[in-house]
Amino acid sequence: MAGRERPIFKQIKYWVDNYGSAGISDQKAVEGFIECETTESIKMLQAELLGISRGNFEQDSLDKLVQAKRRVNHNTYQEWAKLMLLWIVGYKH
Repeated sequence: MAGRERPIFKQIKYWVDNYGSAGISDQKAVEGFIECETTESIKMLQAELLGISRGNFEQDSLDKLVQAKRRVNHNTYQEWAKLMLLWIVGYKH
């Protein structure tokens, strides 16, 4: 990402801090987020995940923000973000 502005993932940080670090699966954390948060917050999370799925991130930053175990479990942050997006669009209230 040399030369590009560093993205700020405020909504992902919020998700990790409030839903994604409770010792439950990311899928369950996404479901909890959708149940509790506004449509605007969900769309902001989707936009940030879409950026990650397209490679718009620095690995060191995400290792600190979302924990490297997510990268390891899904091989890349792009794959993790794509899966998160699938869970969001596939969730039924």
